[in-house]
Parts: sequence; structure tokens; C-alpha cells
Amino acid sequence: MNNYAFTGFPGFLAGKMIAHLAALPDQIGTIYALHLPNQREDALVLRQELLTTTSLTEDQLVLVEADITLPEVIIDPIMRSMIERSVTHVFHLAAVYDLSVPYDVGYRINILGTKHVTAFAKRSALLKRYVYFSTAYVAGRRKGTVYENELWHRAQFKNHYEATKYEAEALVSREMGTIPITIIRPGIVIGHSHTGETKKFDGVYFVLKLMDQVRQLAPLPYIGRANVEVNLVPYDYVVRATAYLAHAPVGVKRTFHLTDPFPHGAREVYRMLHEAMFQRSPRGTIPHVAAETAFSALHLHDRYHVPQELLDYFKHQVHFDTTQTIRALNGTGIVCPDLQDYLTSIVDYFMKHKTP
Repeated sequence: MNNYAFTGFPGFLAGKMIAHLAALPDQIGTIYALHLPNQREDALVLRQELLTTTSLTEDQLVLVEADITLPEVIIDPIMRSMIERSVTHVFHLAAVYDLSVPYDVGYRINILGTKHVTAFAKRSALLKRYVYFSTAYVAGRRKGTVYENELWHRAQFKNHYEATKYEAEALVSREMGTIPITIIRPGIVIGHSHTGETKKFDGVYFVLKLMDQVRQLAPLPYIGRANVEVNLVPYDYVVRATAYLAHAPVGVKRTFHLTDPFPHGAREVYRMLHEAMFQRSPRGTIPHVAAETAFSALHLHDRYHVPQELLDYFKHQVHFDTTQTIRALNGTGIVCPDLQDYLTSIVDYFMKHKTP
């Protein structure tokens, strides 16, 4: 029996990871879902949903009030002691993912929070695996090919989110020799590859939001001529791959790029989104600098909550090597699907569930 502790509950990925693990209920002792005190109601709702849709029993899914910015992490000392004595797998998903996050907030949650959760994992007497969710974009402004066994670099970062996640992964990687660690670096995570389901319309969904707001102007122009790789991955691939790597011996003391091995270029992604939205191709091109000027002039961040930092990801050339991941997943049937095979589902789900 394995006992699990998840930070980041009731977040979308944490919930999906738990649902996936519940497919093998006889391997699960207890799952401790760590949540902030002010997220109690949302945590209760997701817990009930999981109890209804999976085979988990009430005593197998336990809500635990926690705050990763505190050194103790788990607020109740008796509960903390019990979990530290019994937990076998710690999944650290809690982080601030906002591209516009101020450095002090990113430092407190991403860096200090990871420091505290890592210390909690080290105190866990029966620990089999500490799974840390990083991001492929710890590569910052590096160009060319980035390998999974690489971290340290002197390149700058596009935003404080990248910088603080880099420092957080560095904290974890320093413990590779002391505890069994698996580091996961996803690309830009989007909806389910079959249903398009997602909880948050961020990342590439900001492009869909803008397209939807100006649909009367379609066909819209391309933004810039650069065709840099845009690395989008469906969450179901991330969940399945992570669950396997978190338990398989091949996952110990390694870092994995859960990215698209054959990503499409920015212009191609834009074209596919445009065609799925408007049933016709884009027309013309406007330079990146003009798009950035228009972004500020039209106050798109304030009007549609679209971070200006997003534009940087459509003009920065970097390729994430996945050799180690592909080798580790060989024979499992877990592969990253081609974006063009499921993008229509992503757009359809957005159109059906978008808010005005």
C-alpha cells in the first residue's frame, strides 16, 4: 500500500492526478490532499466529486489544512507527525503559475514553498518518491536545444515565474543524492486530448480569448514572421506519464521533459487555432513590435486579463529534448499526441464553456 501527500489541492492537475491513481484503488492506503485554510470549501467540493466519480472511499481521501510558505507545511502538528510517519509518495504541485507574478510573491510561494515541502519530504520516514512539478521554461531565455539533464545556466528569464521556478527546481535537484526524486518539467499544459476539458483558460487560451473578442474582424493577421516552436501538451498525457514515472524505478533521480517531441511552429499553431475558430486561414502579417504596441494601447491585460508576457513565448526559439522521457516511457503506450489531431476539441471546449 502507498500513502500519498499532494500539495496544490484543489488545483486542476492535483485533482486529475488523484483521479488517475484511483484507477488502482487496491494500491492506495490514504491520499492526503493538502490545501490552504481559505480553500476549504473548494477542497470539499472536489473531494466529494472524486469520491463520487472514483472508487476512493472517504477514509482514503483526507483533506489536510496546510500552507507551504510555513516551515511546518501542515498546520496541525498531530496530523503532520502522522503523515510524516506514513507517507510514501509526496507530489508537490502547489505553485503560483501567473506569468505576471511579482518576484516577492513568486519567491514566497515557489521558492520558499518548495524549500519547505522538500524538507517535509526528507522527514518522511517511508518515502519512496518525491515528485516535483517544475516547468520546461526554467530554461528561461536559453536558445537551441535544452536537455533534460541540464538546469544550470546564466541566461536571463522572460518573467519572475520562470526565475522563481528555476530557483525552486535548483533547491530540489540539490537533494537528488539524499532522497528519491523525480522532477517533472511540463510544457504549456492545455485541455484533454479527447474531450478538450480544462479548468483554466490561460496560456494559449488567451489567444483564443482575443480571437473571440475580435471575431468580427476575421480573417485576422499572423503576428510576426518567426516560426518558433510552441510546446503545448494535453493534461492527460502529463498525468499518465507522471503517474508512471513516479512509481517506476526508471523515474528515480531523473528529470523529464513532458513536452511535445515534435512541436508545431508558432505560425502553424496560430493558423490551426484561427481555422478552428473561424473556418478560414489568417490573412496578412503584422510585426511583433506592432502587436506589442497595440497590446499596451488597447489595455488588453486589464480588459481581458491577458498577460503581456505571453507574447514572449511566440518569438523565443528553444527546443526541449525528450530523449530521456521517450526512453523511460517506451513500451507503456504513453505518448504525447500530435496537436493537430486534437486541437479542434480544445477550441470546441473553449467555445462551449467560455465566460462572456
